[in-house]
Amino acid sequence: MKAAIEVEKLVQWTIREELPKGRPVSADIGFAIGRRPIRPGSIARSFGRAQPIHIAPTGYVPGEPCADARRVAVAIGNLDTEVRLANRSEALRLFGEFASIAGDAVTAILSSTFNPQAIVVNNAAQGKRPNWRFDRPKPHQRFVPTAGRPRPLVYGIDATGDLVELKRNEGRARKRDGEYTSALLPRSPLEWCNPFPLAIAEARAEYVAWYRAMSTLALGLTGKLDAFEPMRPTVKAMPWLGVPTIDSHSSTAVRGYLGVRSSNAIEITAT
Repeated sequence: MKAAIEVEKLVQWTIREELPKGRPVSADIGFAIGRRPIRPGSIARSFGRAQPIHIAPTGYVPGEPCADARRVAVAIGNLDTEVRLANRSEALRLFGEFASIAGDAVTAILSSTFNPQAIVVNNAAQGKRPNWRFDRPKPHQRFVPTAGRPRPLVYGIDATGDLVELKRNEGRARKRDGEYTSALLPRSPLEWCNPFPLAIAEARAEYVAWYRAMSTLALGLTGKLDAFEPMRPTVKAMPWLGVPTIDSHSSTAVRGYLGVRSSNAIEITAT
């Protein structure tokens, strides 16, 4: 009777325990599945551990991979090596609770490509899955370099209704209207960072690519192994969905920061 096994554990067992057998300890893991990896690294380095004491003096890992491991390796070798996000809606889902501060990052990630095969191999070799959890990005007001101290970037609405960059009032205008003319609705865009929203979305896109690839492996290997029956991933496809969305406009951190930097400017979120 075949043993049920989570496909994630099956792939880790294949990559970490079986495929290194019969190969030089310095061999790239990618060659074990018949393709050169995008992220090269030796088996020993990918495991993050010292060379095992049982390795022969010739530098080869003793033994041969079992038939099931070879079948899993073939399936991994048939995974896609380049995928893109289908549309803006799919991209926006990656930001999850940070969608309200994503800004132009939603468009930027549409040009990114991801390698599901390399993601599967890399994470299996390290015994982990792609990270999707991140701390809340921190808001920073944008500044423009000058010959002296950088000045804050502030926009306003001119008489024709266009959004234009504003300069600080000087002299009598400053005494009369303050730092910025309130009639122009001054506002200062924010840059969210540490981490950047785009970095969060890219990491989560790798998670989605990993999840879909693992599901493909489980489906494709069903009924084809001697000792195992793979099961689909037990984790969620997008575990960040359902996490409460942050409210960028009510953030006390945002209000406090802008209150110090430019008391007469209001905040608009932007990247």
